[in-house]
Amino acid sequence: MARKKQEQCIEDTISFEDALSKLEAIVKQLEQGDLSLDQSLDQYAQGVRLSRLCLAKLNSAEDKITKVITEANGKIVESNLDFQEEE
Repeated sequence: MARKKQEQCIEDTISFEDALSKLEAIVKQLEQGDLSLDQSLDQYAQGVRLSRLCLAKLNSAEDKITKVITEANGKIVESNLDFQEEE
């Protein structure tokens, strides 16, 4: 239980770049195949947590991105940036 709280606290303060770097290191370790089964499972679980954290941080960043559009009358309007491909 204390470990989960500690991991959650770390995940709340870690930057996207640090989380991604740790995730890449975990993937490298798992690909090498030198870990025991238990170690592999622990690393896999940590990787899943980091992956979800990275996704949450990316979603949060996407929500914050806005584009500024200047209308013909010079008024500046902010709107959400749509990353969806237009059909």
